[in-house]
Amino acid sequence: MLRSKLPSPPVAIESQSPTLALRLPCGGADTLSAASATAAAAAAAAPFRRCILRGPRNATTTCNTGVVVAGVAPSQSPLPASACGAAAADTTRPGTRRPWSRRAVTVRPVAAVAYNGDTADKYAGGNGGGSSVPSGGAEGRRVVIVGGGWAGFGAAKHLSEQGYDVTLLEASPNPGGLSSGWRTASGRAVEAGMKGFWYQASYRNTFKLLEELQLPSWPLTDFTTSGFWNPRGLVTEAPVFSKLPRLPTLVGQFVHTFPLYWALPLEDRLTMLPFLATLADYVSSEERYEQYDKMSAYELFRRCGVSSRCYNEFLRPTLLVGLFAPPEDLSAAAVLETLYFYALAHQNDFDVCWPRGSIAELIFQPMVERIRTAGGRVLGSRLVTGLSVDPLTGEVTSAASYPADAVVFAVGISGMQKLVSATPALAKQPDFRNIMELRSLDVIATRIWFDRRVPTRYPANVLSGFESTAGATFFNLNDLQDEYRDEPGTVISADFYHANSLLPLSDQEIVERVVSHVATCEPGFKGAKVVDSIVLRFARAVTHFSPGSYQHRPFQATSIPNVFMAGDWVKGVPHGANGLSQERAYVTGLSAANLVMSRLGGGGQPAQILDVEPDEPHIAAARSTVRGLRELAGAVGLRNPFL
Repeated sequence: MLRSKLPSPPVAIESQSPTLALRLPCGGADTLSAASATAAAAAAAAPFRRCILRGPRNATTTCNTGVVVAGVAPSQSPLPASACGAAAADTTRPGTRRPWSRRAVTVRPVAAVAYNGDTADKYAGGNGGGSSVPSGGAEGRRVVIVGGGWAGFGAAKHLSEQGYDVTLLEASPNPGGLSSGWRTASGRAVEAGMKGFWYQASYRNTFKLLEELQLPSWPLTDFTTSGFWNPRGLVTEAPVFSKLPRLPTLVGQFVHTFPLYWALPLEDRLTMLPFLATLADYVSSEERYEQYDKMSAYELFRRCGVSSRCYNEFLRPTLLVGLFAPPEDLSAAAVLETLYFYALAHQNDFDVCWPRGSIAELIFQPMVERIRTAGGRVLGSRLVTGLSVDPLTGEVTSAASYPADAVVFAVGISGMQKLVSATPALAKQPDFRNIMELRSLDVIATRIWFDRRVPTRYPANVLSGFESTAGATFFNLNDLQDEYRDEPGTVISADFYHANSLLPLSDQEIVERVVSHVATCEPGFKGAKVVDSIVLRFARAVTHFSPGSYQHRPFQATSIPNVFMAGDWVKGVPHGANGLSQERAYVTGLSAANLVMSRLGGGGQPAQILDVEPDEPHIAAARSTVRGLRELAGAVGLRNPFL
């Protein structure tokens, strides 16, 4: 049977908004209609998140700064697994999967950070967690961190434990507390979204942190199976691979999923094989990576001969949930590295577990307590309001009440864009201006209480094709979180990604959509009544890895020598830390702490950052072979079949 192929790529993809303007060629039996190309599946695969990074070596940076940043709330993105964003280390080490250029940064001192506190006393104590005006600390070792979450708390914890005078400024009123105070109409406290924790070999630094915190009980569930659904029913399931015999990667995934139910025919799944070959090619050189980055994932799938059914029913919905955007609007390089590190590098990589309660209370609050015990300050309700720079040295020099010798920005793309727009000192720097070229995506989080218990086949579920442009997931919290185990009714957490077209809907309309989608998958919910609910909207909250965006993403060491960045949207991280990831955000926080220590030279032990599990021998051999063939082909003028 002839498989229907993908049409030529979109001629135009516009967007500051994530909404795509798509023009596809018409005609031909093998050509997808514009409607089927732009409104295919809607959600899939529990969000891919992972990463790891080793501290920079041979960096010549030293650091001091102060910051007053303009009109931005440096709070974490509430839905993606990672909370903050920022730039990444630009050092190179032997064996990195992609060779990055090494930059030496010379640097000088001093600076200060201020918040927009009209009443300084207002935030002291309870929600601020310390004096509203800092004492000044040890000169030469003062660090201000803007933004909490995995990156900000990670940097603050390590630096404070190494004796640095740390002040973390966070916009939310209760840093490390529950969900910025979100409550349902009946007063139930909620946390936005569900965050997955991937297999230990992928999340090594995160799992190490959880052990270091010596928590009273383990905060995560066992690894769980996940169901993949479309409006016609179950598509397939993701097993727990680590409970199955381990086989070479790609072989193991195929063997262990082959006997499972698949609505997608085998012949359509096999059309992905040429695409898998590009996993060895895209990292063969820096130039090659940038070529893939400028191409959309849709175009790569089309060139590789992926069938339209495989694209619409599996790949597109998977990416709508994994990277929060359709393949038409995703960098092919970002898709390749995300799929590789979260699902394909090793058989067990896609295994995922979930928090047994609120991440803020289970993990962030103990981190904040560690920071304060070590002498650091974690201050809530702080909107950073400006930046002052010495016109001669180009360094941050002062800004109201928060003196600093180094500053770490741990905020996301939209937050940094507000800072750049409102701060001339940043706007003068090309690397900060480049941030204005980046985009973010919209997310909606819901939580719904039903009047009776309805069992679900899987605790975690991915929805495909229920919304024309948005991805979706839903989770049975009775099965995952301790506080809901004895609830009389089922509690569902459901999230929409790339949700710009849903944002204008009323809360009631969104809740009704969730109930309808869940009941389509699990008919037991038909007739169940909603007794409480909440809908949380987050515009421009999640990193968007759009085609060509790599060139605009920042490094951790910035053009202002005593200012560093951390978060899941940075580039140049010489590790397997890719995609939207709690691990990536945390690792870049540790890396930023190491950069600060190198800059200030104030002593202490650099953070140990664990690397990812190495490539398996057959993958390493394939990549080496591809590099050799690429060089040979270049010498004789042959063209790459994928580019």
